[in-house]
Amino acid sequence: MLKGFFIGALTLLLSLKALAHPDWKEASCIGIIDDKNHLTLSIKFDVPAYYLGKTSQAAGVDELDDFMFNRQLLIQRSEEKKEEFSKNLLVRADGEIITKKLISFPSGVEVKERSKQQGEADRYPVLYTVVFSADLPADAREVEISFPSELGIVFTNLRKEMTYQVVVGVEPGKTADLVISDKSPPSAWDKITQSTNRLMSFIHEGFNHVIPDGWDHCLFMLAMFLGAASVTQALKRSLIFTLGHSITLSLVVLELLPSISVWIEPVIAFTIGVGAVLAYWGKASNRQMLTVPFFFGLIHGLGFAAAVTDNLKDWDKSNILSILVGFNLGVESAQASVIFASAILITLLVKMKVDESKLSKALCLTVALAGFSVMVMRVWDLLS
Repeated sequence: MLKGFFIGALTLLLSLKALAHPDWKEASCIGIIDDKNHLTLSIKFDVPAYYLGKTSQAAGVDELDDFMFNRQLLIQRSEEKKEEFSKNLLVRADGEIITKKLISFPSGVEVKERSKQQGEADRYPVLYTVVFSADLPADAREVEISFPSELGIVFTNLRKEMTYQVVVGVEPGKTADLVISDKSPPSAWDKITQSTNRLMSFIHEGFNHVIPDGWDHCLFMLAMFLGAASVTQALKRSLIFTLGHSITLSLVVLELLPSISVWIEPVIAFTIGVGAVLAYWGKASNRQMLTVPFFFGLIHGLGFAAAVTDNLKDWDKSNILSILVGFNLGVESAQASVIFASAILITLLVKMKVDESKLSKALCLTVALAGFSVMVMRVWDLLS
């Protein structure tokens, strides 16, 4: 009986060995920071195992074969895991997440071809080196790197020129830390100053998106002002409008809503024309005076997101509150500026004996004509 047990155990071990990776390899990373604080990360790992969501050691030959011979699944998974790798590879400088750029990443077809070139006996693992780069702040003191958990332990060598270096095995959920400067860490006041400056930069960007860049947005605010009974009511409508575009912009920034294509631009122009027509009629109820700006705000928020798609990639998701609050404060302050400027201009014209009612209707028709004309031109440009 004992002999049978040993034979069974030995058979089980041999069968497991036959299913396991014949020559699994640990992942490794070399990170080099040059004299301009430009970081280059070269990460070498077993790609097919990563496609399966497993470490090189845990991926079995049979399941790798099943996966690698399914071309459609291989291509699909390679694209998914590429995005996932980029998302889960984190680079921090003094605790702040740094935007990184993907330089190279193998496709599923490339991985399968290399596996074939390695021969039947040595088809796994398939090791590839992916490369990322990032520009660290000039005053950065400490750099932290964390890797996707599927890589397992990553043997990492981080160095800055010949002065600073760390060699470490980074376990899943841990980081590789390298102090690259002898400067003392930022004080509490420094952190407050940095946060304030960051918020002000987002406010500035939001303001510029309306004045001077968003002339069509200014026309829409003029239409909302002309349809309001007073400056106070116009400011309330502006706040409701801001609430609307804050919601859709936030959903895009948080990646809960996809960024909308350029087709949103003709729709925005259409809302300008409709807003001016409603102001010309001047028969909107109090409820309509609030619901219409809110609905139009949802649409314009998609336009904001589409216009700043490239910037959204660079915005630090760890400062998401500063991004949303700052950008929307900037937009709202610009909208208020348009309303006050419109009120002052119309007041001056009225004092010059211009009939206020006729002036208001003439401006409404002008804005409506501009809005619908821009809509037609934008549709034409998209179709041509």
